[in-house]
Amino acid sequence: MSEYLTPAQENTLKVVRKFLFSKGFPPTLSELQAALGGITKRAVVKHLEALEKKGRLERSSKPRGIRLLEMNNKDIVSTNILGYANAGSPMVFAEEQKVGVLRIDKSLLPVTRNVFALVIKGDSMNRRKINNTKLEDGNYAIVANNQDVSNNDVVLAIIDNCATIKTYRRDGRMVVLYPESTNIVHKPIYLSSHSEGMIYGKIIAVLKNPTNLN
Repeated sequence: MSEYLTPAQENTLKVVRKFLFSKGFPPTLSELQAALGGITKRAVVKHLEALEKKGRLERSSKPRGIRLLEMNNKDIVSTNILGYANAGSPMVFAEEQKVGVLRIDKSLLPVTRNVFALVIKGDSMNRRKINNTKLEDGNYAIVANNQDVSNNDVVLAIIDNCATIKTYRRDGRMVVLYPESTNIVHKPIYLSSHSEGMIYGKIIAVLKNPTNLN
């Protein structure tokens, strides 16, 4: 496999990676053309052909028929999906129940140790975005343990043995877990600062679920 890529080829590969990460599926030719600044479709095809010859991707005749081949096992973290977290009232029981595995390029995550995924349930955080992807029902929240938490971070909290995702804010002796929702029914959760142990992890990324095609 040829390692050398021209700047245009590098940029095309970067755009395909970014699209895959933010949307959860590869771009069409038209979407890739727009993301590359409106170059001609023929130019896009030439970049894709070059990347295919260099072993970085392969293409099919399908509309979204781009598949990246560049990632070696050392570049990928296999992240267990351990269940569901409610972006609403804390009603989803915090029982680890492995429901699948996500394979994620390590370069797309700020940390890769002590990381797991949860499926978001509910709409109490549907106005908040992380890596330009909304914390909305059905998407994947990537959670890291042992991370310092600051005001305005999004956290996973365990309350009454139930998992909930909220925005964290510490105010003196009080910790407040705020919703960020279009639905006004959702209210903050108020905790004593002694309840910091309820903060189980920090949401470091959100991945679009391909079934959530808006």
